[in-house]
Amino acid sequence: MKKLTRLFSFSGRVKRAKFLQFVPLALILWLAAAWVDETWLAPNLCEINEDWICYLPGEVREGITLDMIVFALLIVPFFALAVRRVHDHDRSGLWALLGLPFILVLAAFLYFPEWGVSYTHMAVAAAIFLPLLYWILRKGSKEPNRYG
Repeated sequence: MKKLTRLFSFSGRVKRAKFLQFVPLALILWLAAAWVDETWLAPNLCEINEDWICYLPGEVREGITLDMIVFALLIVPFFALAVRRVHDHDRSGLWALLGLPFILVLAAFLYFPEWGVSYTHMAVAAAIFLPLLYWILRKGSKEPNRYG
């Protein structure tokens, strides 16, 4: 339980390996939620209540889906680990906010196609994300710093 609560902690430092372990697990969890939503939840919504927004697998989705909820829930641990990863380089956790445009544009691209998010938007958001990605992938300092 301590490790689970540590995912939501914004203080201290985290090693590169811990962050890189979280990313594939989060991706697998998100893809599993999308699969469950597409194969089990979506086709059965019409049978439960005709007024609910339902869709068949492969159709355009409307409303809130399970993978949207999982995506939203995984944002907090991602930013908590990103803040702690930036702390490992003796930098303020505010630098982790460089990941916010990328996450928002990615969510808009995946879940709200009617907003017209283009690949140009994705490229600009990715360029803003690059310094954070550098600090996430770079080896941290071994000496103690002001964050731990």
